[in-house]
Amino acid sequence: PKTGLHYPCRGTRYMKFTRRQFLGLASAFGLASCAKVKNAVPDLNLARFTPSFGGDEFTFATINDLHVLDTKSAGIVNQAVRSINADDRIQFSVVLGDIATDGRYEELKLAKVALDRLERPCFAVPGNHDVDMKSKDIFGNYTSVYGPAHWDEGEEGWLFIGLNTCEETKSDVTIPQTELDWLAQTLKKVNRDRPLALFAHHPFNPGTKAYRVINADDVLGLFAEHRLKLVAAGHYHGNQVEEHNGVLFTTTACCSTTRDNFDETPEKGYRLFHVTKDAIETEFVAVRG
Repeated sequence: PKTGLHYPCRGTRYMKFTRRQFLGLASAFGLASCAKVKNAVPDLNLARFTPSFGGDEFTFATINDLHVLDTKSAGIVNQAVRSINADDRIQFSVVLGDIATDGRYEELKLAKVALDRLERPCFAVPGNHDVDMKSKDIFGNYTSVYGPAHWDEGEEGWLFIGLNTCEETKSDVTIPQTELDWLAQTLKKVNRDRPLALFAHHPFNPGTKAYRVINADDVLGLFAEHRLKLVAAGHYHGNQVEEHNGVLFTTTACCSTTRDNFDETPEKGYRLFHVTKDAIETEFVAVRG
């Protein structure tokens, strides 16, 4: 079967979506509401990016670097989940890796208990802290809880791609050839007129302050004849928003009480992306731990 954009964080409280209904979020679903975010501080880092593409409107969230260690450290994740659930605009969420602290099954499962409280679909990609080097299958703990380490989804409208950027537990990574081959094969099947969004743990931002994927240009080069519009990443704990060659690149502050932000800012939280016909607006939402 196709390794697509599954529901790895899905729990019993989820709204039920068929595959076609979910695709409608990206191709035919308008904004549900313009209500203010509850239990959070909106507009702390509001930026606007205006690409050239057609399409309808939808909103989604990304959250990264949870670094869950124990029940106490899952508290801020619960707070973020409540905030996301309270915002009717958000259609789905993507977790951008480092869900756990040491890649242990217990840590990953504990984080999933919190993420399962999300009332709308949730998807994930692994981070280097989700790798267990003591296991024969270093991604085994992750995939047993969250599903495939890479995925793609979308038969029409936007295509969403989740990339596994991990090279064992390294912070500075070169994405392996096997992953590049998977991405190249995936893109071969994609209509070149479709807008694409790439989700990963390690940053691709040309101007990132640290941790840019070593072979980032090789990866981005695979999109040369495609309409890549967004690359959202974690790993660098800090809010970075930049546009380069028609692509919006972001990293976001961590949502963790066991780690600090690398840019020395105090706010922890998650990021919203408001996609409209002619723009992507991105907004950082702070969460209290």
